[in-house]
Amino acid sequence: MTVSRTQALKYGYRLVDKPRSHLRVELNQDKSGVSVTHKGRVLTRVFLNRSGMNAAVAISEATGIDLPPLGQSNSGLVSTGLLYRVLALSQLDFRNPSAFELAAELVDEAISMQRSAGSTTGV
Repeated sequence: MTVSRTQALKYGYRLVDKPRSHLRVELNQDKSGVSVTHKGRVLTRVFLNRSGMNAAVAISEATGIDLPPLGQSNSGLVSTGLLYRVLALSQLDFRNPSAFELAAELVDEAISMQRSAGSTTGV
């Protein structure tokens, strides 16, 4: 049974309702696109088209997780605040030129969040 993108997003937004500093997420790539999962459940997915691949690159940059090769996955730790931005990135329509500006802002925020989290963990 395949989860619809809408169902996945609903689960993703429920997950970010409870703030947490560390959630393990995976980026998975298959022949239809890239999905973001947590504990085996899909949080969002982008499809193998120009808009979806732009979103996948932005998601990879935001999370600091490399895009995996076809049929594989890569994982990393993110906060719910960062995950919220990932969900937003996955919903952008990159056919609209202003989506690139918004994506850049979301990625910059996510990278700042990662840096601040990294600097406090070593103290």
